[in-house]
Amino acid sequence: MTNPHIDENALYEKRQQLRQECHQLIERIFYHRNGLKLLEGAASYLRTFAEYKANRNASYRRKPENNNQN
Repeated sequence: MTNPHIDENALYEKRQQLRQECHQLIERIFYHRNGLKLLEGAASYLRTFAEYKANRNASYRRKPENNNQN
């Protein structure tokens, strides 16, 4: 199901651009003298966000429970 009002190609290009920018920032942080601490913080945030999104998406897929059982 696609929305005719959303330009999927533009969204894809924007995601690609942001991914490339994030990879470049990771490379810059890697060579910083406090890089390990900064990368650990960024990785922790990204893991938390990814887990939140996965849990949120899973809750939408659950079938509603039948509470009318006697």
